[in-house]
Amino acid sequence: MGRRLSRRLVVPALAGAAAAPVAARAAGEPFKVVYHLNQPGGENFAYYRQMLVNIRNHLSIRPPEGIDIRVVMHGPGVDLLRRAATADQQIAAVIDELKLAGVKFLVCKITLERNNIPLAELYDTEESDLVPSGVFEIARLQQREGFAYLKI
Repeated sequence: MGRRLSRRLVVPALAGAAAAPVAARAAGEPFKVVYHLNQPGGENFAYYRQMLVNIRNHLSIRPPEGIDIRVVMHGPGVDLLRRAATADQQIAAVIDELKLAGVKFLVCKITLERNNIPLAELYDTEESDLVPSGVFEIARLQQREGFAYLKI
């Protein structure tokens, strides 16, 4: 029979982990958020549309310190730029609006390479929009740069 951990040991350890300090924003530093996009858009790109609405809502708060939003795409999430934005002018227009407001749309280079997706197939995407790995970039932004993580 396997050894069991005592609740008397585990619960305080978990409580301590939950109470660990979260990196505080420096005064005047913008709010930083990374949206994780790795899902297909669904029927009529409904998932992508809702995510874009959420980002618009997020920007509408306009804190005086500013806001830094990044959307990191990998796997089926790249279809926001590959299929949705190229097929639907309304989605493309919202992406344009968000980019003008400073939102950065970052694409996983591994996803493109493994799926033989040329950069030219992605709406308004340049080499500078690529990150070596989408999941690594999300972790890096959270751990090293203090970004909050959102998955809608």
